[in-house]
Amino acid sequence: MARVFDPKKSIFIPATGGHPKNAEYRVAWGTEQWDKPVNVTKVQMVYNGTVAGMLSPSFPDNTLDEQSVYFALGLLKDNKYGSSTSKSIKEVLVLRKIEDPNKLGLTISKIEDEIEEMTFDIFDSKKNSISVGVRTELKEQFILENDVYAFLFRVEIFPSR
Repeated sequence: MARVFDPKKSIFIPATGGHPKNAEYRVAWGTEQWDKPVNVTKVQMVYNGTVAGMLSPSFPDNTLDEQSVYFALGLLKDNKYGSSTSKSIKEVLVLRKIEDPNKLGLTISKIEDEIEEMTFDIFDSKKNSISVGVRTELKEQFILENDVYAFLFRVEIFPSR
């Protein structure tokens, strides 16, 4: 029976469609202690920055949430994607349907704002006495089928003064 998961790299996906505010999927690869250490890939729910280890993730069928999780699973198999377990840097994947490519820049800017707002909300929800700064930058974008774009962001969280 699996006991302890040690993530080596992960991609976070903001959850939509019925999940509570500040919910994310964590798609992670690492080792888990079975009879011996075994490499595993795992999808977990994260609420307000805390992994809900015993709660099975659910994503509605035929949605961008489901497509995002499957896409992130593929990205993790490529060694250039996925952040380490550092709490100050994470990778965030967002999929959006964009019918007008001329609005791509506005969409990216809006997603960056959403990621930063969610990050601030998560730190506020933990009642930390430390305020944080957030730097979000687009790491890579992918064009998927049916006008769906995938945006992978590098998010840096640092104490603010």
